[in-house]
Amino acid sequence: MDLKELVSTSNLADIALIKSLLDSEAIFYLAQGENFHLLRPLIEPVRFLVSEADLDRAKPLIESIRLSYGPLVHSSGDEDA
Repeated sequence: MDLKELVSTSNLADIALIKSLLDSEAIFYLAQGENFHLLRPLIEPVRFLVSEADLDRAKPLIESIRLSYGPLVHSSGDEDA
């Protein structure tokens, strides 16, 4: 499965919201760095990776919400996981 980065954030509220949205649409995702982020949140954000096939469904979900405080990166989808 080819995974692409959807979004990354360091904010715990954003992480929970993104997970909830993706779960509600049955979009498989990998929250890369989630466990490490809990130990050292300022080192690296949590990166949400989704399959290339689900990227077009997932992007509008993220774009439709107003995410909270913290570094946030919307991926162009060009990076390989």
